[in-house]
Amino acid sequence: MISLFGEAAAFTAALCWASSSMIFSNIGGKAGAQTVNRGRLACSIFCLTILHWILQGQPWPNAVTWEQLGWLSLSSVLGLVIGDAMLFQAFVLIGARLSMLLMSTVPIMGAVLAWVLFDETLRPIEITGIACGVGGVLIVILGKKGRPIGLEGRNYAIGILFGFGGAVGQVANLITAKYALIDGYSALSATWIRTLVAVIAMWGLAVILGRVRRTVTACIAPDVGKWLLLGALIGPAIGVWLSMLAVQNANVGIASTLMALPPVILIVYEGLILRKPVGIQAVIGTCLAFGGVTLLFMH
Repeated sequence: MISLFGEAAAFTAALCWASSSMIFSNIGGKAGAQTVNRGRLACSIFCLTILHWILQGQPWPNAVTWEQLGWLSLSSVLGLVIGDAMLFQAFVLIGARLSMLLMSTVPIMGAVLAWVLFDETLRPIEITGIACGVGGVLIVILGKKGRPIGLEGRNYAIGILFGFGGAVGQVANLITAKYALIDGYSALSATWIRTLVAVIAMWGLAVILGRVRRTVTACIAPDVGKWLLLGALIGPAIGVWLSMLAVQNANVGIASTLMALPPVILIVYEGLILRKPVGIQAVIGTCLAFGGVTLLFMH
């Protein structure tokens, strides 16, 4: 079972992100996407500090080399700051469906780069599992109803570039974080450092733009604050910590495939829990994706 620890962490991270995405989408309409983004980072560094204190005996890391700090800071800027900003912009320009479609290329790019940079190789059963997982996610996303309307050629092209940029940012985020985690450095400490860098960057920008007061006012509203804290604990705190454990203990291609499952998990949630009608295409994609997951856990 120890050999599957990284895979289990990746799948649990996907569950966390699917859950937090529902929370953030509900409060995003009330407070605004960028306000929620800044608020969730502030709440997550608070949650991570408490977790670090409980699990590591101190509120923040004090044993990190300059090289590790550099890789973690670069990972944070590429993934949590630039990558997420590009993805949010893609959501606006081409819609969530196409944006998530482009994000589905992350496992493929991750597997290729991990092979080049870390000599990670994939066995046939693992390649089949990744192919099924990515294919299932693609089928689910392509099967969703609703198309963005009024897209002009230039906006569409720019949106595609932003979506692809978000995918590249996510791959770069995983690869650069792996460099800091190679020697067994604490994944929780790494998550704390990455989140702090993102908080400094996002709130520093808010100070420059004069949006701090508006952000704080929106985030402490009674119908926003408690949900923001819960979403931050589940997603940006525990979910990102688990993603670092996954990258540290599993092949990057396998981990990124499992962490790309939130769209499929949300389909299962809508069908089984909310009792919403789910199309046959979504059912096929879901079965294919979880078939791929089964193969990855059988390796």
